[in-house]
Amino acid sequence: MQISCPHCNTALDVAPEHFGQQVQCPACSNRFQIPDGPSEPSDPDFQKPERQGWEEGDHANVNFGKSFLIGASLTIAWLLLMLPFVESFGAIFLKRGWVNWAETLLFFWGLTILFMKLKKNQHQAQATLLNLFPENIGKEINSSTVGAFIDNIYSTPLSLRDSLIVNRIRKSLELFESRCDNGEVAGFLGIQSDLDANRSMGSYALIKVFLWAIPILGFIGTVMGLSVAVGSLAMGDNSDPEALKESINALTGGLGVAFDTTLLGLILSILLSFPLSAVQKKEDETLTLIDTFCTEKLLPKLNDSKQLGTDELIEQADSIPQLVASLARAHETFLVNLNKSTTQLNQTHTKLESSLDQAVTKLSDTSSELFLKSHNNLTRSFESIASGIESINRSLRQLGEKEVPGAIPKKRGLFSRK
Repeated sequence: MQISCPHCNTALDVAPEHFGQQVQCPACSNRFQIPDGPSEPSDPDFQKPERQGWEEGDHANVNFGKSFLIGASLTIAWLLLMLPFVESFGAIFLKRGWVNWAETLLFFWGLTILFMKLKKNQHQAQATLLNLFPENIGKEINSSTVGAFIDNIYSTPLSLRDSLIVNRIRKSLELFESRCDNGEVAGFLGIQSDLDANRSMGSYALIKVFLWAIPILGFIGTVMGLSVAVGSLAMGDNSDPEALKESINALTGGLGVAFDTTLLGLILSILLSFPLSAVQKKEDETLTLIDTFCTEKLLPKLNDSKQLGTDELIEQADSIPQLVASLARAHETFLVNLNKSTTQLNQTHTKLESSLDQAVTKLSDTSSELFLKSHNNLTRSFESIASGIESINRSLRQLGEKEVPGAIPKKRGLFSRK
């Protein structure tokens, strides 16, 4: 709900948990009463404020500083608890130097991280029990009901609102509200599932480092203990019994440090690996449950079809007779439009036939004229050729009638006419 401070008129966003309570304005520091709930005006043009979502926390990683402080406190408490047993098994924690202290710190720090992750996982599993798709809103999620489903998610308890399943479904429904496409929502759910799985897997990196570092510290303690033992042998005086006794004590002490640090490191790493596997398996099961819920409960409810079904048409009609009358009027309108279209088609057909006949007649007349012109031109050409041949024959006869002395008489006429 959006309100204004009565003292400084600063616009404020009020969460549902503050309805009906006394709050302090962050701008002027004056206190005032919040109304019990939002009241929508009667104006038909009133629009609800745009949904802004909420700040999401890290659902896989725990707070580094907080986990370290708790782990260090548990380490100190454990060492204090071992004081009464310092001469027995408590000596392995108190008399073997800083290496065993470091191993103990890493062990309890790792246990603290696993416990905090287990609490986060229990929170995620509890959120899966929410009724995010109530039947009173609708049996399916379409463009007309998706807003009501989103508002129902925004009304979930604050303690469970910031969870993987609620955030994933909220984002999916908001994407469906803006795009109305089942395929895009399915792709988004797949990408979000991969992101959550990768984040969950990366959150165990520090624990795996502890599992590697604890035995390594044990080997470092072994080397340090052996170096002390060898050094004590080199500095011992075999002729002095007291010096020899001290050298033997240093030797046994160094060997004790060497073996105890390795032993403690191996035991603690084994003890830490069991809860690590259990918590990781539990978190994987929770992620699988969330993926299954989105695949089997959310996606089948989405309907991105733009056409109304038969049931919705019947619900929108006041009664069955009105629906039948509406269908009859629509059928009558269709027949009238069909008759008009048929009349227009007949008129167009008649005009096309008339135009085609005129075109054929013009083509026939044009062909006849071209044929006559061609025939006349050929006749004149043949007549010109015949007259030319006649002129050549006359010229040859005239040449043949002249007598040439000593010449052989030539035949008269080169061409003969039939």
